[in-house]
Amino acid sequence: MAFTTDELLKLGLTEEQAKEVFALRGKELNADKSALETITQERDSLKSQLQNTEAQLETLKADVNTSAEQKQALEALQAEYDKYKADAAAERAQTQKVNAINLALKDTKAHNPDMLMKFIDVDAIELDDKGKPKLDEVINGLKESDPYLFQAEADNTPNPNIVPPGNPAASGTGNTDPFQAIIDGYGK
Repeated sequence: MAFTTDELLKLGLTEEQAKEVFALRGKELNADKSALETITQERDSLKSQLQNTEAQLETLKADVNTSAEQKQALEALQAEYDKYKADAAAERAQTQKVNAINLALKDTKAHNPDMLMKFIDVDAIELDDKGKPKLDEVINGLKESDPYLFQAEADNTPNPNIVPPGNPAASGTGNTDPFQAIIDGYGK
């Protein structure tokens, strides 16, 4: 929508009032224009400072006069960082492997899967493509050497019952009234 004198006159303003509105609007536009120019100058200044800083960094990197000690220190820091990064990756891989083995042991029929971890050489275990450990040989070996670690298989071998299951049977015959038993004891 155009901001014209005719539009203002249609709204009921006088010509004097319309001129004053335009004067106020002109001052407002000049202030906005000034602020925009200031911001643009600051942006351009910061851009040039950034370019100068980058150029200085490149000059320092390529400078022949950079001392050998500084270069050695930078190389040592880089080597230390690379070693730290490799160690962290190896530690993370080892932790993932141990967690995968612990998770796989939960699926065995062991009485205490956490106890089985003591019998397993983590470094000897390999992981498949999906990240699952190959434990079949180790578990089967443990089942043969230490069967007490695992629950009995359902192979129809009887488990010895040292104590019969359930509550013990009541002694006596059927439903005898205890009071009647005492009275009967006097009659004999």
